[in-house]
Amino acid sequence: MAQLPLNSFRTMTAILTTNTSATIYTAPVGVTSIVLMAQISNITTNTTAVSFIHHRNIPIQQNAQGNNAQPGNVDSYIVENFGLPGNDAVNVLSGKLIIEALDSVRAYAATPNATQLVLSILESANS
Repeated sequence: MAQLPLNSFRTMTAILTTNTSATIYTAPVGVTSIVLMAQISNITTNTTAVSFIHHRNIPIQQNAQGNNAQPGNVDSYIVENFGLPGNDAVNVLSGKLIIEALDSVRAYAATPNATQLVLSILESANS
């Protein structure tokens, strides 16, 4: 059985569409990922609205104290319908974002093919 590397850096890029459920990145099984940077660039001259989302795919069970349970299949908007001016860019994270195994990052824009997303990700194998 092949082992996962302890830490692996990745850069993900995507041209955003109007698909509100477009998944850009999903953390693999056995991996917790940290999104270190997420930047969206508007490559047109017109303002467009962009959204950036953390998607919890599977539920999280409560801990031993009965706390912290979370349902699955839930979107949490980091940025929703942010007006991004033409020829400009925005960092949609003010810090780091943890993506647990099988959770995803989603993003979309009001104008198709007008914006590009760049993610810098650190993947870390779970023990």
